[in-house]
Amino acid sequence: MKYFIGIQIPLKYKTKIEMLRAECRFFTTEPHITLIPPPALPDDDIFINKVIDICNKTKPFQIELNKLGQFGNRVLFVNVNSPNLIDLHESIYKGLNIQKENREFIPHLTIAKQRPKKHIDINAINERAGKVLSPYLNFKLKSIVVYYQPKERSIYIPYMQIPFNF
Repeated sequence: MKYFIGIQIPLKYKTKIEMLRAECRFFTTEPHITLIPPPALPDDDIFINKVIDICNKTKPFQIELNKLGQFGNRVLFVNVNSPNLIDLHESIYKGLNIQKENREFIPHLTIAKQRPKKHIDINAINERAGKVLSPYLNFKLKSIVVYYQPKERSIYIPYMQIPFNF
C-alpha cells in the first residue's frame, strides 16, 4: 500500500472545502495538509513507530490558514502559515531517514487542481473560494494522520491518527 502523512482540518472548514469541490466536480482525498507525500514513504507501515516517537516529542501548536494561492494555473490552495509545521516536517524526514523531494516544502491545503482530460476553471473557483472560505481559520494542531491508498488509483483514506504529547 502507499502512504502519506497529513493533517486533518476542523470539520466545519473541511465541509466548506468539500462543498466547493463538489460545485466544481473535483473529487479526491479529503481536504488535508500534506506533511510527507506518498513517494517519500515506504509501501509498508514499518515507519509508523518512528513517527509515533517523533509525535511523542511534539507539543500541540497553531496552524494558520491565511489566504488563497496558486501553483501556476494548475493548483488552487489555501496558504498554511506555521513555523512549527515546517519543523515537524523536517523532524519526520530526519527521523525516518528518507529522501526529500527536490522542490521546497510549501505547506498548503489544496482546494482544486487540473487533471488530465478534466479541465477546471481555476480562476472561477478562486473567485468563489474567496467568498466561501473567508474568514480563514486558525486552529491548534494536536495530531497528525497517516493516510493509505487501499488499492491502485483509489483515493487515500485515514489509516491511523497519531496524537502529540500533551
